[in-house]
Amino acid sequence: MKTFSVWSIVFITLGLLALLFNWILPEINEPIVFVGFLLLLLGIVFSFIALSKKEKGVLKIISGVSFFVILFFVVWFEPFLIVYIMTWVKNIF
Repeated sequence: MKTFSVWSIVFITLGLLALLFNWILPEINEPIVFVGFLLLLLGIVFSFIALSKKEKGVLKIISGVSFFVILFFVVWFEPFLIVYIMTWVKNIF
C-alpha cells in the first residue's frame, strides 16, 4: 500500500491551500504562512519516507517535486514571505 505517498500529496495540497489563502488576504497573516510551511515540510518528509520504502507509483515523486516548485513560486512572487517563515522558526526554536 502506498499510504506515505498519499499522505505526502495531501499535506502538500493543504500547505499550498494555506499559502494561497494567505495570498488572497490583503495583509500577511503569519500564523497561516507558518502552518502552510509546516504542512509543506510534513508533505516532503512523507515523500522521502515513501521514497525510502520504495513505494510503487509516481505520486511520491510528484509531491517531492511540487514542494520545490511551490517554494520557488513563493520566493518568486512573495520574497519577504520566507523572512516571515524563518522568523517564526527562529522564535520557536
